Formats: sequence, structure tokens, C-alpha cells
Amino acid sequence: MSINTTRQKAKNLERDPSCSAFFMDPDNPYRTVEIRGQVDIEPDADYAFADKVGARYGASLRKMDSEGETRMIFTLKSDKVIT
Repeated sequence: MSINTTRQKAKNLERDPSCSAFFMDPDNPYRTVEIRGQVDIEPDADYAFADKVGARYGASLRKMDSEGETRMIFTLKSDKVIT
């Protein structure tokens, strides 16, 4: 994930890197996957990763940030996967 450092989510993950991601199949609500683990946090001061994410979705993450703000890369390392 590419998250602006001023966002509460970034502050919470820096304080406690425990994280989970939950996905549900829209066609079958009983088909789910949950990934639990810890996040690795890296700076993305040059927006290299943010630019890749933005290009994938046709958006500029640089334009979403105010002047002087930066981004961090949060990578979820799974400890447990529940299906």
C-alpha cells in the first residue's frame, strides 16, 4: 500500500504494525479470505512506488498530496491466512 504519512492509518500502523486484510467474493458472501500479519514500512520519498500504483489505476497520487507531504510503502507480511 502507498499511504500518505499524514493519514491516521499510517500513524496507526507505525504505532502497531499488526494488520489484516479481508476480502469477500461479491457473488458469494460465504467465500472469503483474511490475511493477518505485520507490515513492513519503507519510505517512498521519491514517489517511485506511488507512481506505479497511480499508473495502474489511471490516477496521480502526487496530485492527491499537499505540498511537503510524503508517502510510505506498507507491505503486509502474512502470518496467517484464513479461507
